[in-house]
Amino acid sequence: MSEDTRCPICKRQEEEQEKAVILSTDAFVVRHSSETNILGYLVIEARRHILDLTEGTDDEALGYGALLKQVMSLIRKLTGAERIYTFSLGEAVPHFHVHVIPRTDSLPRYYRGRGIMSYPLEPALKEEQMEEVCKSLRYLLKTSPPASTQIKP
Repeated sequence: MSEDTRCPICKRQEEEQEKAVILSTDAFVVRHSSETNILGYLVIEARRHILDLTEGTDDEALGYGALLKQVMSLIRKLTGAERIYTFSLGEAVPHFHVHVIPRTDSLPRYYRGRGIMSYPLEPALKEEQMEEVCKSLRYLLKTSPPASTQIKP
């Protein structure tokens, strides 16, 4: 595979853009999305290049469930979101990744539910905003009370 056609998620993980990474485990990386201006929009990415969890190990699948719970809890603490949307399509980038998006009162009604799929990609989140949110999420991660299903950074 040429450099230009390599999986963008695999490539990004090799570069380890630390500013956007909230936490990482042996199996997953959680980063803040820079694709929109939604604060707290996180993406859980498999470390291994797999299409979906059917290609994952049992440990990866179990770890994913616990990680998703922890990530959703962090987002809710940070944003006060009423709902947290999660989805994985894998069409544009066939590497298992899950979008985790807070839905707060400030989100216009027409972007709620399935409308989130038409949320504009621009303007993108400003880098300093993303860094501040990531710093807050990392702080919450360190100070959250321990739970039996909690993933350690």
